[in-house]
Amino acid sequence: MDRFDLHPLNEQEVNQLCAQALDGPVVQGASALLCKYSGGNPMFLLELIDHAKSLGQLVCRNDAWMLSGELRGTSVRLMDLVRNQILLLGPELRETLETVALAEPVPLNVVQQASYSNAVDELQELHFIEIASDPARHVRLAQPLVGEVIRQLVPTAHSMTIRRRIVDLMGAKPQTMDGLLRYVSWGLESGTKVPDADILEATQLANRLFIPSYVERVASAIKDPSLRLAAQVEVARAKWYRGDIRGSVSSLAGVVDRTSDPRTLRHASMLAAQLAGRQGVGPNAIKQAAYEWEAALARLAEAPQGIDPAELERGKLGSRLLSLQGLQAEGHYVETERELRQIWNETDDDESRLVAGALLAEAMAVTGRPVSALQILMSIQEMVATNGDWSLQYAGFVMRCYILALQQAGEFDVLDAFLRNHVSQGPNSLIYSGGMLHLAAGLVDLRRGDLGVALPRLRQAVSMLRVSDMGSDLPDAVAAAAYAASVLKRRDTAASYSSEYDAMIRDGVHPSLLAQGHAAVARAEQTGSQVAIARLMSLADSAAADGAIGAEIDILMLVLRLGDPSVSRRLTAVAEGSEGRTAEFALSVGLALTHKDADRLIELSESASREGLELAAADCAVHALRILESRGDKARQLEGQRLLKRRTAALDKAGPANEGSSPDLQKLTRREQEIATLVRSGSSNKDIAVSLGLSLRTVEGHLYRMFAKLGISHREDLMNGADGTENLG
Repeated sequence: MDRFDLHPLNEQEVNQLCAQALDGPVVQGASALLCKYSGGNPMFLLELIDHAKSLGQLVCRNDAWMLSGELRGTSVRLMDLVRNQILLLGPELRETLETVALAEPVPLNVVQQASYSNAVDELQELHFIEIASDPARHVRLAQPLVGEVIRQLVPTAHSMTIRRRIVDLMGAKPQTMDGLLRYVSWGLESGTKVPDADILEATQLANRLFIPSYVERVASAIKDPSLRLAAQVEVARAKWYRGDIRGSVSSLAGVVDRTSDPRTLRHASMLAAQLAGRQGVGPNAIKQAAYEWEAALARLAEAPQGIDPAELERGKLGSRLLSLQGLQAEGHYVETERELRQIWNETDDDESRLVAGALLAEAMAVTGRPVSALQILMSIQEMVATNGDWSLQYAGFVMRCYILALQQAGEFDVLDAFLRNHVSQGPNSLIYSGGMLHLAAGLVDLRRGDLGVALPRLRQAVSMLRVSDMGSDLPDAVAAAAYAASVLKRRDTAASYSSEYDAMIRDGVHPSLLAQGHAAVARAEQTGSQVAIARLMSLADSAAADGAIGAEIDILMLVLRLGDPSVSRRLTAVAEGSEGRTAEFALSVGLALTHKDADRLIELSESASREGLELAAADCAVHALRILESRGDKARQLEGQRLLKRRTAALDKAGPANEGSSPDLQKLTRREQEIATLVRSGSSNKDIAVSLGLSLRTVEGHLYRMFAKLGISHREDLMNGADGTENLG
């Protein structure tokens, strides 16, 4: 039993061991789940890795290992390892361990009544079990894998004997979520009669906990015709989680038209709306789902058995909220806010209030009030935490709104901490929502200018979203990856992602405005900066028409990055009406550019650098140097050049340009293009100064500014490419 006495590995140690065993980096969410499933036991972890690889559950994509589905099944070797450890225990300890494995989690007093007096203490000392600190002090196995193996090893007859004893001692079905799941599956596996209502409740709970394999395993046991349609919705949801959109649509077909249960109607209608986004049919399909929900309610109201008036009103409110969600998907955030706020303030139905509040927070975050949105979301998170398992179905949507609000508010440190904490908990949802979380983290890296971290993370997000994309985030991830690659001069990577993005657009997907902006900048080298700027200005106009202030600010900042300061007045006007640190910084930049205040831009560059926003710091340095050069102040120009050199050096950690890549010289002024041609011909700075009649310092200043515009750090990067005339305007 020495191996069980080993101190379990923590999450970081598990990630390191996984990377060593797989000879490559492992997505943090995957290692968190492997840590949770193995209990941190190194022996179990290594066997689990091998088994998951052999079944294709653990795959390598874009140079990183990730999970492609649930961790299921056990290998023969793992079963032997666990069996050998259990055989070292005495009969009484084995019996108690089997009881916990079959019934977990089980209240401590029940385990104590079902076993001899010292068994629990001895198993806890041997690190086989853990006792929670909740009021019932529920007992669970320390390593989930051990439980899965034991449940396979216990004979059916003995399992039924243990079940009868535990059920008699408990007196009622378990009150914990995982306890209910075990209670139902254990009963079905042992041949015990389980009420159909309990099975349905377990399938709904399993989906809320992101365990689709459980749903597909037990839903077929429901025989009551009145519950079959509700079970059909849960099977459809489980298929959606696994990325089987066609199968999900097939399972859901006809439910709305046939059901007489208002709850089933609600679940089916909301799932139909979610599936619409994944099918690329657009926001109209969400409103269509709301219309069909309302029509079905009218059918139920006219039916002989009728419908409870309170249920009818809740259903009508739910269908209206779904219609408002469709309007927001079309960009009509301003139009929905008044009605959403009224529902949020006045309804006494918790579920409707939660949905209305989340949609209201989304609208406020998009329209420039992310800080106010965060206040609403804090109240909603309390509702999710205190309203039982029904609210879990909305946890993902609430989390998306929270991430959006933090991004728009510029609270990147808070968002970082939130993402790390969520991943460290190792919820099953990471398998299906991990791509969205990686995208959120990658976008933070982009905003900070930590491009060397952003691109690999975004590539991982793309790979994960190709497996499961419940929120239709793949187009945004692909566009962001293309943008990051283009800034890093990874031309082949940028072109590949740009082509994938174009294909998705042709298929009718609906990316965000910021994603469209990223895609435009990523193509700037091929289309030319002026074409890209024109596209960005069109997107900014679309954002303004929708009242999407946050997106408009982000897009105007991209225009500045491409070298067009003429938008500074517009940026100032937009940012003045918005909340949060992002808007505050954009306002300061806009004002400084409008007033051609180089000193203020230098201050902003310094403050941005202190906050880790190196790309923004470099942008401010570029703008400051341009203003100083226009004044002809040689001493201040030298100061600006030194500042820009420091900022460019800070961006070096993002990685060098690929060998053979060619900077986009269309971003340069005519004078800068002349200098670029001479650099490519092999001329020194002194030679260039003589040829063009400039001072040596002026030539050096031009080169610093050119480096910033082109996203390069060295003279050799400028010389990459063709014969010195490529991309010249």
